[in-house]
Amino acid sequence: MENLGIDIKLMLAQLINFVLFFIIIKKFVAKPFQSFLQTERQKEAEKQKLLEDAQKQEEVLANKQKELEKKMKQEFDKTLAEAKVEANKIKEEIVLTAKKEGETLKEAAKKEIEQEKEALYKQVKKKVSDLSLFLVAKSLREILDTEERKKVSAKILSSLPKTININEN
Repeated sequence: MENLGIDIKLMLAQLINFVLFFIIIKKFVAKPFQSFLQTERQKEAEKQKLLEDAQKQEEVLANKQKELEKKMKQEFDKTLAEAKVEANKIKEEIVLTAKKEGETLKEAAKKEIEQEKEALYKQVKKKVSDLSLFLVAKSLREILDTEERKKVSAKILSSLPKTININEN
């Protein structure tokens, strides 16, 4: 083999070097690198799992938010409907109160008008009676003497009614 240029000692030394290099690389480089790759794969799997969990939680939160928005809208609509009903009740109460107050004012005005009417009627009646007495007295003085005036006055007084109705027309 030496003729071929192969040195057995050199080959054996290279074979031992290769085996030693292989064992050292395998023990000190390949195993740590393999464990590093494995931990990186685990970390990547955990990240992926966390990302999926986060997406699921995001979907759950989005669904909850939609449900809350629906609930809030329903409650708002319900509250708005209740407020409308309450406003209608208050409006009806106000209208009823205003009608009652209007009726009260109307009645008070009618009473006041009636009182003024009675007072005016009494004034007119008094003035008419005063005027009548004045005219009768004036005319009787000029036409009749004292004796005849007493007789006419007595006759008039006896023929007057005992009670006088104020509301006569």
